[in-house]
Amino acid sequence: MKYTYILVSLLILLSGDIWSQQQGLVSQYRQQMSLFNPATVSINESSNLSILHRRQWNNVPSSPISTSLTYGFYAGKNVGLGLSIVTDKVFIEQSTFVGIDYSYKIQLDETASLYLGLKAGANLYSLNTFNLNTYNPYYVDPSLNSVDDLMPNLGIGAYLQKRSFYISVGIPRLLSTERARAANGRVTSVRDIPHIYSSIGYNFLVNKLQNIRIKPSIFTRNVIGAPMSLDFNTMVSFLDRFELGATYRSGGNYAGIVQLGVTESLKIAWTYEVNRQLELSSVGDSLEFLLLYEF
Repeated sequence: MKYTYILVSLLILLSGDIWSQQQGLVSQYRQQMSLFNPATVSINESSNLSILHRRQWNNVPSSPISTSLTYGFYAGKNVGLGLSIVTDKVFIEQSTFVGIDYSYKIQLDETASLYLGLKAGANLYSLNTFNLNTYNPYYVDPSLNSVDDLMPNLGIGAYLQKRSFYISVGIPRLLSTERARAANGRVTSVRDIPHIYSSIGYNFLVNKLQNIRIKPSIFTRNVIGAPMSLDFNTMVSFLDRFELGATYRSGGNYAGIVQLGVTESLKIAWTYEVNRQLELSSVGDSLEFLLLYEF
């Protein structure tokens, strides 16, 4: 249990003084953990492919849209390999991050495994100002330049599993990068700061005959300069074919999640997230759709 105490202490420390959030977020994080932690690409020597689409703030034109794909497989000799792609688009801004994930499993004892991960990738950032409407159509503002940047990055992560308990800590983009650079004396830069994602969870077996399980978990997003974001999630699983649950996010948002096993390998899931932050109550709710295939 000493490994558990070490990682739990690390999780508490990371959640104390760091803030969130600049990168995208999803409610169904347990199905796409390799986006946030490269160590999770092949937990228990499994292979899976997932695609998630999220539309945030339905009532707002050009509101944030995020589409992500993760693929992970067991390559043998305690090694897992994977691919993670996430595209975020809002208004005239779009970024696509592509990462190659590597995970190595260390067997700590009969019931505990520690996975260590590396992510190598790059972010393609685009700012398209051509379709902006200005007050004077005959004057071209020299500060409104379109931008296309390619920014390499690295990520790390650790995942501890002991029977039905897990704890995860990951930094998918370690390097601070500038989305757009200063040019000709004009400041046109926005700096991306590393985010720390951490999660802890447990699977309780309630009924062995019906294979009913309760799966509570907590997920945090942390970055300097913004309030920390916390998700409290609980899912109830029936026969490994149907799951029903809910998430509460710090700040007032909550969501309902339904997951259905179409076959033993193919699962689909929906999320309806209700926004209850007072200052954003008119922006509308958010939707997620997930497609998951396990090999």
